[in-house]
Amino acid sequence: MIAVIGEMGVSFSPVDGRWEKSFSGLGYDWVSRLRAEKLDTLFLTVLPFGRTGREFSDELLRLGAVFDPDIRENMNLLIGIDGEWYMKGSASTALDAEKLTASFSYFSDIKSVVVSSSILSYNPSASATLDAVSFMFPLPRVAVDTGCEEGIIGNHDILERTLSAFSSSIPDVLITDDKSRILDFVR
Repeated sequence: MIAVIGEMGVSFSPVDGRWEKSFSGLGYDWVSRLRAEKLDTLFLTVLPFGRTGREFSDELLRLGAVFDPDIRENMNLLIGIDGEWYMKGSASTALDAEKLTASFSYFSDIKSVVVSSSILSYNPSASATLDAVSFMFPLPRVAVDTGCEEGIIGNHDILERTLSAFSSSIPDVLITDDKSRILDFVR
């Protein structure tokens, strides 16, 4: 099984004079990509409470991905500014080391992990992800996708320190934005 640690958010796009909701986030993109390859995939992300959380869960079930329903948090609400609605940070990045470690112990057949660099640019998620992955036994292959858009990265210093820590603590790690290399690495 391949675990993906990343974000899943909501995006809105104008379609025929109305706004259409879709799912987004580097973590979600990896789950979609791995499931399209028919690979067993566990998605470790924060699911929001309420209707949106049910929509996230339904989408992950539609993809055939496994997820941990116990990793939940309130999602940031929409903010109206000058007649426009904005959702800053719709994908929660507040992962918890205890919940990640519990998921890893429950899903003991994880051979590879793909991590979104966005998650590694915020704390407590950066340290929680590093701690949880470092304590897995046996250690999995870990690929960190650095292909996040500039506005998605929270804190560049946290990201750089966390990438350095992954490089020094995980023997089989790949840090790149090359999706093909990551896919080949985690298979």
